[in-house]
Amino acid sequence: MQRAHRRLPPLNSLRAFEATARQGSITRAAEELGVTQSAVSHQIKALETFTGTALLVRRGNRFSLTPSGLRTMNLLGEGFDLIADAVTNLNSPEIRGEVVVSCPPAMTALWLIKAITPFLSAHPELRIGLRSSIEWKAVIGSDVDLCIRYGNGVWKNHRTTLLKEIELFPVCSPQVAAGLSSPSDLRNVPLLYAHEDVDWETWFSGVRINDMPRIKHYMGNDFTTIEMAAHGFGVAMGDDMTCRYYLDRGILVQPFRERKKSGRSFYLIERNKPSRNIATRTVKEWILSNFNKEPGAEDLAF
Repeated sequence: MQRAHRRLPPLNSLRAFEATARQGSITRAAEELGVTQSAVSHQIKALETFTGTALLVRRGNRFSLTPSGLRTMNLLGEGFDLIADAVTNLNSPEIRGEVVVSCPPAMTALWLIKAITPFLSAHPELRIGLRSSIEWKAVIGSDVDLCIRYGNGVWKNHRTTLLKEIELFPVCSPQVAAGLSSPSDLRNVPLLYAHEDVDWETWFSGVRINDMPRIKHYMGNDFTTIEMAAHGFGVAMGDDMTCRYYLDRGILVQPFRERKKSGRSFYLIERNKPSRNIATRTVKEWILSNFNKEPGAEDLAF
């Protein structure tokens, strides 16, 4: 479908306002742009007329930004940076640089390192730094560019994008599943927990089991619980994203048909002000395009 025509103000008006707001001075903006002060003032007034919005509050030779002017300055700055990146990379087909991605251990091992191989092969100048972690400090770490986390989507002072809602269900090896005919049979096998009871409790509430005595083992993270289950010890709580690789290959099976929607989901987390680095933006777009796809699928994007 053809994109609707955008009605945009003249580029010179946008440049004049952005330079003035960034420099904090019409004089310095005029010097940067190589025009007169009156020309800058004229372009800003033209932009205000076009938008019907006051962008500056003028006090003699001084001014301050209105709330609309402040928002516009930030957005225009990001927009001009994107244009500059696009022009810079016209003659540079390779995406270069390092992007640090923090991801939970299970998602790192069972999806990310399997799915990302074709992407990295297509971008030999791009370097990925993986931080396999569920720790909060990895989200706010100064060296981390992008994070994948399982949670409620609320991370203060960070921007989040929903990657996938999750359905929960027990998983185990085919050998263990042979001895399970109903959820009540879980009384007789070890249950594998990551580091908390929330997901198991969510699933048990869905099948209306409240008083089951359970043998619990806490493994520290989801990857360890899934690996233990795959090796024939006990039953782990799985989901349709993390466990897909093992489920599709019959290494793990779902012994009961009952599923329960989790109160949490997978999110992509980034700094409140998104990175202007083209390498980071490229990896972000790859994650958004491929998160819900089978690792190793032939149609993985990029």
